[in-house]
This record gives sequence, C-alpha cells and structure tokens, in this order.
Amino acid sequence: MDLQALLASAGSAHANGRLADCAGLCEQVLAKDPGNVQAKLLLGVVLAKSGDPTQAISRLQEVERLDASSFQAPLWLSMTCRKVGLLRQAGEAAARAVSLKPHDPQANAQLALCYMDERQLPQAESCLRNAIRVAPDVVQIQCYLSRCLQLQGRHSEAISVIRTALGRTQPSLDALLKIGQLLLTQENGLGAREFGRKAVQLFPASSAAHLLLSRALMEDHRAAEAADHLHEVIKLEPANHEAVTMLGSALQSLGRLEEASQRFRESIEKEPDQGFAYFALLHNQKVTENDRAVIERVKALLESGALPKKQLSYLHYGLAKAYDDLGEYESALREYDAANQIEHDLKFKGQKFDEAGYAAAFSWTEQKFTRNFVASRETIGSKSELPVFVVGMMRSGTTLVEQILSSHPEVGAAGEQPFWLDNWRSAMDHERTDIEARELRSLCDRYLSLLKEISPDKARVVDKMPGNYPGLGILHLAFPKARIIHTRRHPVDTCLSIYATPNRTGTEFAHDRKSIVFGYQQYLRIMRHFREVLPADCFLEVDYEDLIQDSEATTRRMIEFCGLDWNDLCLRPEDNARAVVTPSVWQVRQPIYRSSMERWRKFEPWLGPFGELLGVNT
Repeated sequence: MDLQALLASAGSAHANGRLADCAGLCEQVLAKDPGNVQAKLLLGVVLAKSGDPTQAISRLQEVERLDASSFQAPLWLSMTCRKVGLLRQAGEAAARAVSLKPHDPQANAQLALCYMDERQLPQAESCLRNAIRVAPDVVQIQCYLSRCLQLQGRHSEAISVIRTALGRTQPSLDALLKIGQLLLTQENGLGAREFGRKAVQLFPASSAAHLLLSRALMEDHRAAEAADHLHEVIKLEPANHEAVTMLGSALQSLGRLEEASQRFRESIEKEPDQGFAYFALLHNQKVTENDRAVIERVKALLESGALPKKQLSYLHYGLAKAYDDLGEYESALREYDAANQIEHDLKFKGQKFDEAGYAAAFSWTEQKFTRNFVASRETIGSKSELPVFVVGMMRSGTTLVEQILSSHPEVGAAGEQPFWLDNWRSAMDHERTDIEARELRSLCDRYLSLLKEISPDKARVVDKMPGNYPGLGILHLAFPKARIIHTRRHPVDTCLSIYATPNRTGTEFAHDRKSIVFGYQQYLRIMRHFREVLPADCFLEVDYEDLIQDSEATTRRMIEFCGLDWNDLCLRPEDNARAVVTPSVWQVRQPIYRSSMERWRKFEPWLGPFGELLGVNT
C-alpha cells in the first residue's frame, strides 16, 4: 500500500474512532517517510486523545517546527498542555492557532479557556464573543461565556447566556443531561442548574434529571433545595446509593448530623463496594471501638484494590480519621500518606510544585503593595463597610470565625467567594504597575451586588475565602473601610490539618509535606508584610487557640471590631442554622472544644518536614 493510501486509511480509522488502528497506520507511514508531517500530526492528535500526553506534546511540537503554517498542531498542542496543567504553554499555543486563523471559533474558544485558567477574564470574554459571532449555534461556546461572566460576578448576564444556550439545545432528556453533566465538570454550577431545572420541568419522572439538578444545587450551596430533589430521586429509583449518599451530604451541611449518618449507612447497605460513603460516615462522627466493624470493611476494600483511585483515596482518608479518633496515630499518619499520594497523582499528574514560581508571586506583591503605594491610593475604592474579609492559611479556623460572626443577626455569610481571586488582575493596568481606579470601582460595584444578593438587608457580610490573604493590598484599596480578620493557628497543627483534609481544589502545595511547609512559609512571609502595610483599625488578627481557650473575650473583640453591638447568639455558633459546605462541616456543629489544640504532639515522632515549623512565630 502506497503512502497516500496508508494516510487515507489512517484518516478513515481516526474518523471512525479506531485510534489504535490509526496510530499503527501512521507509524507505517513514518517508517517509510520519517519526515511526513501529515502522519506526525495525525499521530500527535491520536496520542492526545488516547491518553499519552507526553508523546502527543512531543509530536505536535515537532509538527510546528516542520510546518509553521499548521493550524491543527498548535490547537491540539494547547488542548493537550492544558489537560496536564501546562497552562503557560497551552496559552502560547492557542495564541499561535488564533494568529493563523483569527476567526476560527474553536481556536478562539480554546484561547479563551486558557485566559480563564489565568483569570484574565476580559480577554477570555472577548475571545468567546468573537467565537460566538462566527458560530452562534455552538452551545458549548455559549456555556463557556456564561462561566466567564459568572466568574466576573455578572450573574444575571451569565443566566441570560445560559438560557440562550438552552434555547439552542434539542429539548431531549439526553441532550439536557449531557450538557448539564459537562457543565458540572467545568465547575459551571449556575449553567448546570439551569439545564437541570429545564430537564426536571420537561421530564419530571426522570431520576437522572432530578439528580443533575441536585448536584448543581449542592455546588451552589443550596442544600435544602437539593435534598428535596434527592428525595425525589430515591422515590423514583430506590436502589440509587449515590443519591442516598448525596442526601446524607446535604443533611450534613444543614447540621442534621444524625440523619446524615443514617443515610450514609443506608448507602453502604445498598452498595458496600464504594469509598465516599464510608469516608463521609467516619468524618460525620467521633469514631469509637464500636465502629471496628466499619473499619474492618474499609480495610478489606482497600486490600481488594478493586475501586477507582478516587474512591481508594476516600477510604484512606476515612480510615486515617478513624485511627486518629482511636489514638492510633502512627497508623493514622500512614493512611494520610497513602491518601495524599493518590490525590497528588490525580490532581497534578506528576507535575512538581513550582516553588520558585510560587515565591515569585509573593515577591511581586511585596514590591508592589508597599505602605506608601497603599496609603497614596486609599481614596480610589468604595466607602462601603459591608464586607468583612476573613483570611488565613486554610485549616486555620476561618470557618469557625465565619460561623461565630454570622450568628449575629446583623451579619450575613457569603461562604468562600472566589470573586477577588478571579478578578483582581483586571484592576491592574496592562503592565501591572498601577491600579486602574475605574475598573476597581466597577469590581466593587459587582462585588457588593453579589454580597447583597446572597445576604440582603445585613449590615455586614462575611466573605470567608482563606486564600484571599495574598491579595489584601487590592482588597484594602477596594474597600478601605472594610474589616479584615486574619485567623492564625499553630503552624504544625495547621499543616497537619491540611494534610489530613481531602480538599476539592487543586491547591498547588497540597498533598506533599515538604511543599506544604514551603507554602506555609510563604504565607507567613506575606502576612508579615501586610501587618506592616495595612492600617491597624481595619486589620485584626485572631489566634485560633485564643478563640478556643477564651471564646467569649475573643468573640467580643471580633464583634466590636466589626462595629456591631454585642449579641449572645455569637457564643453559640453550633446553633447557627446556615448550610456549611467546607471540610469543617462536622467541627462547626459542635460546641467549641479544645481537642484540636496542640494536635501535633500526638504525631510528634512522625512529623517529618512539618517539624521544621516547631517554634516558628506566626
């Protein structure tokens, strides 16, 4: 068979989804003609699709070197790099693809996704609108635009775009479910919610429609509404153990812990071979000797190795929590090690933590947000006192502080709002040398609208996003009259808690002890800087240990700092009825307790790199 016939056969195999056959035919072509660009490109695309990103990237880069006019090579290179977390390379490749075909909707959409990864949202929006002008009927691009608008806090516009996308979708159950599930994987809970509502409206007897809507509502922190639809799923499909587990999680976030445990047990009875329900059950209660049977079942499941990696991770986290409660600390740490190894592999796919790049961002902040820079620009933002920013290293007590403050009748809780993490870059000029006052005020207006939508008629609204701490310079310039509360906790207790917690987000330094220590050291560094930069009347530091040992005095200090009259409800945060969705959901439903103080001592012989932080002053 000649080369053209082989290439034609390879193209046909690719078009029909026979990727292995396509790859084999491409290799035959390259054996006869090692420089054949068409075969290299097709092989690179097949490798990208079949899960060999390293080889795919190498092949696609080679095609670009051989043929600078190739459009498909940089497009697929961008998609492959983005998939494995090489975001800078992905963005550069997408930009090359757009330069070759400026009006191609797929290339513009790909570049937009890269911009969104870097939170360059105005640029992403421009690319998506370019793509929509050329391809207005492509629902996926409309969904990307809705996500971009949502990240910018423009929720009404985002909903309008999603409804436009819905109008262009075939009103079949399969189409609605397919797009809704895709939106969930893209963290577009708002879009998934709209598709879920439409699916339930048109197909009320579909358990899958109710399940989709339930998932979207849970993403949107609407646990009570999600529970209603989960009850409907279970009524329509009694054997659905996943729905039973989700109902347990919804009840847990609402503080109905006993009911939640019952649901987790029910799910395990329906399907013993799973991971999350065991994890949720063990994390929803204090494990005692009476739970040994559950522990043995978890161990047996782990030994079988039959479950997917994510489920095995949950089992390791659950077993670690059980051993921790039972005082078997060496065994607990061994299970935490196993869980973190799996999570690191799943989230980072072999990519190492870039310590130099991470530290460079903190260096830029120190150099830019000096005391003089901040003081000379304090009049450019909003005069509103509505926001209360609670920041700190994750697992330092921020959820407890939010729960205490939002127990006050005049205080609302916004949860962990990513608004400033997503948008602060647009408040800087293109060279990132100064603040754009008009854009900053626009961000302030959108942010205040968001807080008022979440908690109308409140004098203060708490935004408990721990990771806002590197952006305190921007936050203070945006709201110079807003209160900032920095929660601190013993360094080793904090790092151990990070290591022991299955966080959903891909925190760069998580899941490796040495990297966690480095991340914590950078946090200490930037907080020392802002301690010198921010005015004392807007910045309060609260030690977790003080909050535990002398809760009333510390709570009174926080309430006074927020400019509010005292209310005794703040002394009973466990009675706060709002839904809690952070990993601290069980702890904040308990009266304030001391067992989490100096927890590191239980693990002292096995601390490893965490021991470097003993004696460090926060």
